[in-house]
Amino acid sequence: MRSVARSLLTTPTRRFGSHHAKGQKTGNKIFANVRCCLNLTQVEKAFSKDQPLRMKNMFEDLPARQKWIIQVEESLEDPEIPRPKYKRGSEEMPMSFVKTILNTEYLEQFANMSVPFERSKSHPQNGTTFERFDAPFSLLLQWMTAKDVGTESRLYLAQHSLADLPEAMQADLPTPEILKSLGGKGDIYGSSLWMGRAPTRTPLHRDPNPNLFVQVSGKKTMRLMPPDVGREVYEKVRAMFPKSEGSANLRGEEMMQGKEFNALENAVWAAKTSDDGESIGREVTLNKGDGLYIPKGWWHAVRGEGKAPNISVNWWFR
Repeated sequence: MRSVARSLLTTPTRRFGSHHAKGQKTGNKIFANVRCCLNLTQVEKAFSKDQPLRMKNMFEDLPARQKWIIQVEESLEDPEIPRPKYKRGSEEMPMSFVKTILNTEYLEQFANMSVPFERSKSHPQNGTTFERFDAPFSLLLQWMTAKDVGTESRLYLAQHSLADLPEAMQADLPTPEILKSLGGKGDIYGSSLWMGRAPTRTPLHRDPNPNLFVQVSGKKTMRLMPPDVGREVYEKVRAMFPKSEGSANLRGEEMMQGKEFNALENAVWAAKTSDDGESIGREVTLNKGDGLYIPKGWWHAVRGEGKAPNISVNWWFR
């Protein structure tokens, strides 16, 4: 396992915004699939506090799923959208498409609340730069509903405490009852909201407490490593940058830009298969309504994907 972890640091870096490649036809997956459950009975039977666990479609009834996003049919008359056609009798009819969008009519009531933003910018010569700032929630609504935002700049509402949200939004994100089945005592250490439009990225890090991560809308892919493997990969990357002052438990600026950021991304996402059959971690793609239990100390990196609004929420618990 150790040799596989070291090999992660020798694969070429992938470009920002690209999705990780599917498994190759030869070799074995370095990141095996996370075990999946479909209901509470399966969760209670399969749960182990030291192993990740996916809960498929088990959070569809979260109020935010019903209030924050809506399904709409794209206009058949929009000339900018190419339409495949089907035959109805002797006529060719354009097919209709349903897409997921933000329910701005509901969310605009919170437009003036101040929230923390992260902005990443890609520069051809200088790589990625990163900044944090506070601004009204309306800025995010504009960003997520704009028709074209380009690829050079990305805006993300990251790790905003649920306790700092208006009461109505907190009510839309109640603490899931299933936490009682995940080995905790019901003590919530912290909770966060994450919102943006793909691609989004959170580099390799670990949490000091077990984590229940729920995908409200859109899709995220996560790669996870056990504590010893993740620590080895992280420390080897950090050794390349001896002046770095970052922490594995914090979303520090040094993790979000420049050469250290690229090295962490490369270490996790570039490798896909192993010829010696060793697996060093787990991989899972969470769709809307899915949840993931992340054990204490497990290292993980996250990528937001797809075209739907990307919204996630998590609870750290004890």
